[in-house]
Amino acid sequence: MKKLLAVIIVVLFVLPSLLFAEQEGKRWGIGVNYPGLSLKCELDAKQTLELKAQFGEDILVVGPRYYHNFRSKGKTNLFFGEEADYLTFKGDGSEGSGFVIAVFVGGEYFTTPNFAVSLDIGPAYISLKDKDTNEDEGGIDFIANLGLTYYFGGEK
Repeated sequence: MKKLLAVIIVVLFVLPSLLFAEQEGKRWGIGVNYPGLSLKCELDAKQTLELKAQFGEDILVVGPRYYHNFRSKGKTNLFFGEEADYLTFKGDGSEGSGFVIAVFVGGEYFTTPNFAVSLDIGPAYISLKDKDTNEDEGGIDFIANLGLTYYFGGEK
């Protein structure tokens, strides 16, 4: 059910985006990442926003990302950014929710003017709370993201 909810949320953002991408003069992108979906909007040459949903067995992570593009040369775009996510989980012995706050650095390589492969990595603070016991657990871990994005509207 959570996977279906994540897909519905992303689709609700994707369809209006595709319809209005040319009118707004912004470049929009639909992406797949391991393991999830995303919607990107290039606000200008230096800034990009993304809504990302990732899901696995009994876990759902949804949240926005902000990218600052600091070097774009040829087919390569380098960036750094920040992310804030809400998550829910259900395991054999626990069930609950939490949040993720992350910073990252990475790059995007355009194989065509509208198709890109991206990779980023960075530290993330992850906080989880079990709903039955109210036990909190938090810590820092490194997270890597690998994705493919197809852009609509405008050209790189």
